[in-house]
Amino acid sequence: MFINRISPHEIVKHRIEAEYYSPEKMAQLIVLRNLSAKWKSLDDLCEFITDGTHQTPNYTALGVPFLSSTNIGESQIDFEKTKFVSETAFVELKRTKCSPIPGDILISKNGKVGTASVYREGYPAVGLFVSVALLRYQAQLDSDFVCAFLNSNGGQWQFKRAAKTGVITNLHLEEIREVEIPILDETVQKYIGDKVRQAEQLRAWAKSVQQQASELLPAYINEIQRYEAKSYRAKNIIPERLDSLFYHPDYIALEGKMKAKGCKRLGLITTQIKDSWDKKKAEAFEYYEIGGLDITTGQVSSTKTHTVGAPSRAKTKVQQGDVLVSTVRPNRKNVGFIVDSVTESEMVATSGFSVLRFSSLAQAAFYHAWLRTDDATAQLMRWNSGSAYPAIDDDVPLNIIIPDFEQTFVDSWGQKLLDAQFAYVYARRLTEAAKTLVEALIEGQLNEQQLIQAQQALDDGDNSLDQAILSKLSNEGYAIDGATPLFSDLDELYRLLASAAQAETEE
Repeated sequence: MFINRISPHEIVKHRIEAEYYSPEKMAQLIVLRNLSAKWKSLDDLCEFITDGTHQTPNYTALGVPFLSSTNIGESQIDFEKTKFVSETAFVELKRTKCSPIPGDILISKNGKVGTASVYREGYPAVGLFVSVALLRYQAQLDSDFVCAFLNSNGGQWQFKRAAKTGVITNLHLEEIREVEIPILDETVQKYIGDKVRQAEQLRAWAKSVQQQASELLPAYINEIQRYEAKSYRAKNIIPERLDSLFYHPDYIALEGKMKAKGCKRLGLITTQIKDSWDKKKAEAFEYYEIGGLDITTGQVSSTKTHTVGAPSRAKTKVQQGDVLVSTVRPNRKNVGFIVDSVTESEMVATSGFSVLRFSSLAQAAFYHAWLRTDDATAQLMRWNSGSAYPAIDDDVPLNIIIPDFEQTFVDSWGQKLLDAQFAYVYARRLTEAAKTLVEALIEGQLNEQQLIQAQQALDDGDNSLDQAILSKLSNEGYAIDGATPLFSDLDELYRLLASAAQAETEE
């Protein structure tokens, strides 16, 4: 319960509920107002604001991607985990303005509400569900800066204040239209917006490297004659595998093809890790579960978990560069790569992973890529022992066979794939940096002049001021004593950005 006196000129005519004027929300409003003397509502900045179709379409196996709120992240759109609609349905979605064009801003209305991202040139054509708001942006403000602001406390405070229930479960278009954006110096907008664009550039480059590698890796399964008959005779039966599927002619043909090419067991070049972890080392640990695996990038992220009451499946001590092969549903290519290096606590993987360790990070990145190929997946699935859903024993990955690659090829492409993995990491951190820079401006920890000077120096080829600002960023905010830096190696960031920029110019 609270008592807060509001003067008549502060009352919004259609918002007379007390919660809208709570002391906490009014205090946040004052902090925001200190950021800039000039503000404009999203309604003023856009030609129109609408949302996707309110009718659930008939989904198709393939076709035009159909985005919902789960696909809209913070300055990033996920095009991999989408449903699809037919071309005919898409034509109707375009007619009713339920399909974005380059430059539009998309905002999640449900789930993790208020996350915003720009729909860019070169993105695939998509349709939108009602859970996504479409803003036909037409202002001169930097659109990536606008999204960074919306994803920051500045935007989220306004969304929470506007939510009529007091808890954001669903945003209405009218509430989105009322959200205000600060009119900051154009150079400041560019400095922050460029961080978002650099993140996008790194992601695109990393994805391109992984695609190039996949095209270079052999696909022996495509060279075998597929067996189409319904029955077959098994030969060379082994006692531990009496199931007929293990002897399917396709599996036998693939094995024969690869052995004829001089392939060898994966276990000859890797070690399976079964080290237990020390529960006394810290109060919390980094826990790697199958749910943390990003199929698109191949990375597996952790969640900080309390040691007391730790899950019984938290078994294996892992480290940076370990490759985690899921023993459950291997048909989904659930193979993860640990990019993180955590020193303050233990890194622990679930027993649902078979943990493989290679001689170098580059070698690990290379064979992680190979383990996501169809040749590897087919071999893993051959050893399936599950009934309700596919599952394999944790030693199976050691026994599959791999091409005998030239070491120079492994080293070269392993380093490129490793760079791609780090590019994904730095892309996430640049997106977080843009948001944190906005919040530092709101809190008065940074001022516009500092960012103007940093951007002007960057334009002149000098990154020293940029480096000074980025070095003070952390997950806790800006210039927080004792906090872990957001960027552990700024030289590596600049190197990756240069590589991505060079690749873009060579396309």
